[in-house]
Amino acid sequence: MKFKDFELKIDNHFVAMQYYGLILNRTFLILLTTDIVIGIKVNGLVSVESYRSSISNTLAKNMIINGDLQNPYSYIKSKYINKVQDLDLLDGSILTQNKSNFMIKRVDIKSVFYDPKKKWGMGYYPHDGKVYLETFDGTKKELIILGNQSGHKIASLVHHSPKF
Repeated sequence: MKFKDFELKIDNHFVAMQYYGLILNRTFLILLTTDIVIGIKVNGLVSVESYRSSISNTLAKNMIINGDLQNPYSYIKSKYINKVQDLDLLDGSILTQNKSNFMIKRVDIKSVFYDPKKKWGMGYYPHDGKVYLETFDGTKKELIILGNQSGHKIASLVHHSPKF
């Protein structure tokens, strides 16, 4: 199934941010299929506005989200989506498009946990806590739930396979 053929429904996707390298971040569109959780990078670094200098302001403006911050789709940049339109979601080619993309088989998920506490460093960006995924091999993913989405509901959707 190609990305462009995947119908986004209320119960088969969400938008989340992940911190990495201590202070860096990236944003993902997470797709929930019957057998796999697929993370597609849809934005690079996001920053809170800085008022320290004109140089830092110029750099930060490229990393600031414009639009309705409550709308999770405001965090998605079309240039990332355009790169995956014709890729097959299930054959692993999504992983070769961007090294940040990920695929987790649902049978490999040991636990899913929702933490409603706000993530430090998110500034004025609205978010509904974090959802943690842990696999049987000990890998853990922390996903910050952006905008007006329910982290509790998302954790439940990840834990239980959607029906297609």
